[in-house]
Amino acid sequence: MNILVLSKGFIASRLTEYLIREKHTVYNFSREELDYGDKSRFFNFLDKTAIDAVVNCAGFTGKPNVDECEVRKEECFIQNSILPRDIEEVCKIKRVNLIHVSSGCIYTGYDKEYTEDDEPNFGMFDSDSSFYSKTKHAGELNLDTNFTNIIRIRMPIEGTLDSKNLLHKLKGYSKLIDYRNSKTDVTVLCEFIETVIDNFKPGIFNAVHSNSLTTKEVIELSKEYPLVVNPEWEFVDFKDLNTKCGRSNCVLSNDKSKRVFDFDWGDEEYYIRKSFEAMSGILQEEEKQA
Repeated sequence: MNILVLSKGFIASRLTEYLIREKHTVYNFSREELDYGDKSRFFNFLDKTAIDAVVNCAGFTGKPNVDECEVRKEECFIQNSILPRDIEEVCKIKRVNLIHVSSGCIYTGYDKEYTEDDEPNFGMFDSDSSFYSKTKHAGELNLDTNFTNIIRIRMPIEGTLDSKNLLHKLKGYSKLIDYRNSKTDVTVLCEFIETVIDNFKPGIFNAVHSNSLTTKEVIELSKEYPLVVNPEWEFVDFKDLNTKCGRSNCVLSNDKSKRVFDFDWGDEEYYIRKSFEAMSGILQEEEKQA
């Protein structure tokens, strides 16, 4: 398969590495290398290059977190809401399958496990939602789910010390809040994206593990791997944190992606343990070399 991965960010980099290991031909560009926001340039690239699928991982999440989206609103809106639509328009003309990596942060609350059919309650039309969540919802509304495959992820985890890895983020925080949230192991996400590429079907699909854990449950697991523990951890109320916007806290259902693609997401606890073990190994090596 000839696959074009857009962006060189966290998810895009992991996906590119994975697809190359799986013997696919991968083209991976940043916006600076290939301005896929310029529809004529993007069209010309697809016109000259045989591409079987485009995976759009581009987007604005903010650094160090989504609070930055409240400040850099124009950039956030363009990347999360406008850019996906422009990419889709060109893919439609060239009849190239498009996979758009989105987010489940457009829901909040624990009344249920949210399915792909549920109307977002932390998105465009909700006064208490973050600007980031609004733009992710708008991005989905701008896409044609009869053409594009939208994959919603939540709180990515992996066994590295990358700043985008939720588990490494937790190690760096002294103050924690306790909510239950779905999570997505990045390697399993890459496996799912490959499954979608090979068996393409349009629509929206949640990409999360079963049996989500609370923050306190994750911290309890971390105690089995002392090197990943922060001795200064304390649990506080969200209102005690200095944030510019609210946060999405929710559990997503993975039933549809399991059913449609016959994909086994596995239990969240297994992948958290696996990630902690890998992180612990890296930290142990760092200690030896210090």
